[in-house]
Amino acid sequence: MSLESLRRLEEAHANLISALDADEVEAIEGRIEQLRSAIAAVKTAGSWRDSAEARDQAQRIRGLGEAARIRVNFLTDRTAQRLQMLAAARGDALGGTYRRRTRQPA
Repeated sequence: MSLESLRRLEEAHANLISALDADEVEAIEGRIEQLRSAIAAVKTAGSWRDSAEARDQAQRIRGLGEAARIRVNFLTDRTAQRLQMLAAARGDALGGTYRRRTRQPA
């Protein structure tokens, strides 16, 4: 296997992390597509475990994947908090974000 596909995967992870840190939705969506493409390239190449260098690079990539996961969880939690604050501001103490609102009689 060429180390090029692993290099692309590592770069895609780093780019996704940068986009997550910038909190830019369009950039995040583009980087996810880049990551998806890089993952597909690694899957089709196969046999990367044969090389010690490739295994080391895969360990670095695993760390980047974990860093991206932590950022996504943080952003998800922050979004949930914002939704709860908005719900509280409109008087919905439970913050039923996904509940269908009913019309109040006039």
